[in-house]
Amino acid sequence: MSLIVDCFRHLTYGSHYKSELKGYKVTDVNRTRKIGIACRNFQDLKQKACSKLNVTHDPTEVNVFLLDGSLIDEEYFRTLEPQTTLILQKPGEKVLSESVNFEILVSESLLCYFFYRRQETSTKDADILYDALRRVNIDFLITGGRVAQFLTENLKVKVALLNRTLNKDDSKTALSTKDEHPEWFEDLETNYATKEAYMHRRCQDRIRTYFYKTIEQIKNSDVYINDSKAREQLLHVIAFFKIQLKQDHYFGYYFDRSRAETDCKDDSDETDCSRCYEHCPCHLGRDETYQQYLRLFQSSDANTTVDADNSDETDAKKFTESKKNAKTASNHEESKSFPYRVISQKKQFAICDKMGEFRCEGRWNADGCAYGDKHRINPYRSKEELALFSTWNLDHKIERSRTLVPRLLQISRQDTINEQDIYDCYDNLFTVKNLRLVHIVCHDKGSHK
Repeated sequence: MSLIVDCFRHLTYGSHYKSELKGYKVTDVNRTRKIGIACRNFQDLKQKACSKLNVTHDPTEVNVFLLDGSLIDEEYFRTLEPQTTLILQKPGEKVLSESVNFEILVSESLLCYFFYRRQETSTKDADILYDALRRVNIDFLITGGRVAQFLTENLKVKVALLNRTLNKDDSKTALSTKDEHPEWFEDLETNYATKEAYMHRRCQDRIRTYFYKTIEQIKNSDVYINDSKAREQLLHVIAFFKIQLKQDHYFGYYFDRSRAETDCKDDSDETDCSRCYEHCPCHLGRDETYQQYLRLFQSSDANTTVDADNSDETDAKKFTESKKNAKTASNHEESKSFPYRVISQKKQFAICDKMGEFRCEGRWNADGCAYGDKHRINPYRSKEELALFSTWNLDHKIERSRTLVPRLLQISRQDTINEQDIYDCYDNLFTVKNLRLVHIVCHDKGSHK
């Protein structure tokens, strides 16, 4: 490769190409093959995985998921630990289907045995389903054909049975590190050293899921596909959501008991990156701008992306020349093209107490939980409660798919969008202004009207 193209690579990707080589495990949606990939960045991983798995699609058209169903983008990829198992999804494929081999789960027959052998359960039997819940996001798990049928039939009764088997021993609840409480971390695919860091990441994953589902619904809409002006407006909104979520740490503090309100009376800045965990996106690419995010989504639309390996010397020369004036013009371009101000949010507090106990907030249209103290859980107490916590939902009172996204599509067709409407939509999509934590019994999946 010529020197000038090599320089282009370093100018364009900077830290990506300076990063160390790391290994990951990649499989296809049917889990028929699992390969090892050594790569330096996300695009490198997708290109090598496509080659080894004989995927002929453009790597930009391919999606990557975690085993729990979380969609991975370049930013998220940089927070993953080496040897994480990833799923490569080609266009038109479903990540889970009836043919999936649940290598990380027990067989369905064992699950059925667990519940239908008799209407009581032993601790050993309970461990089977706890292990399933703890390894795979329940929303991801129930997309799997016959397993979906099994898990959705009388699921609330099954969860009640699990709840009765919980170990209520509080002797290790206050412990935090892996060294202090190793069984809590047992079989978790993580190297996090504390419970608080792990729970922070799990909450971020839930918020990320809402973000990616929002993008998917927007891009599949008739408004986005057919109205070019609205599409441009929506791309600005998506890019704003992305960078604002990064500013807000993807609200990971909601599940982090170290941020319980009783322990956060100081006046320090809650959005200070120096006080956050290393896995948080706030530590990655701090010089990244709104324009970069906007270009990311625009290029994703066109199925194009900057690929340093395929860039010719002319492109490199143009890029190098453009860099000369970029510094002086960037501020002007940013203010001209960026219709929404990224704002510093107020302090974020955990929605649990300082010991890590969460209480159900009740149905979306109720003032509180009708079951009182019966609906409470502490995932910091044991690995069983951590697993069962995956069945608790962060429920939108004003619904994301039926109300909030349609509202975004509607206002995108206006000549001028009121900035406050976008901020309100952001709050309703991602913050506890509109999210409430609910036990599975109190989670109403019907229309919230």
